Amino acid sequence: MPHLYFRGLSVELVQDIGAAVEEELSAIIGCGRSDLMLEVLHTTCVAGGQVAASYPFVEIAWFERGREVRDAVAGCLDKLIRGQGVPEVEIAFRAYRPCDYYAGGEPFGSDPAEAELASLRTDNAKLREDLARARKAAAAASGGTMSSRLRDALRE
Repeated sequence: MPHLYFRGLSVELVQDIGAAVEEELSAIIGCGRSDLMLEVLHTTCVAGGQVAASYPFVEIAWFERGREVRDAVAGCLDKLIRGQGVPEVEIAFRAYRPCDYYAGGEPFGSDPAEAELASLRTDNAKLREDLARARKAAAAASGGTMSSRLRDALRE
């Protein structure tokens, strides 16, 4: 991870830039060179009912690293690919959440929404307990009777 999928580019071109891609992107992203996976996808483009040349396109599938890193990765790939005589290339990012990415049957991380929900449920349970204690204390302080205004306020 990250995975780089090259379409509309030859295997030879990707081989020519592969070492530079691994070296430069590992420094930008902050991962090991061996963590990068470069794949050349063999696709057939059809335009107007005819086989046509595929447009140069790179898709990066990864865990989100922020705009600054995305910009640096896109700039690096654009420079390296266009440096091989390719006039134009498009680059897109697909971000995975660690909780949705598995290796060996185990997710890479937990879902932050689930952790937040668990925390909110714990806080809610504590508030219910505090309210019950406050109601008991108010009832004891008033000798078991309380005004209707106080009872309405505690109900809310």
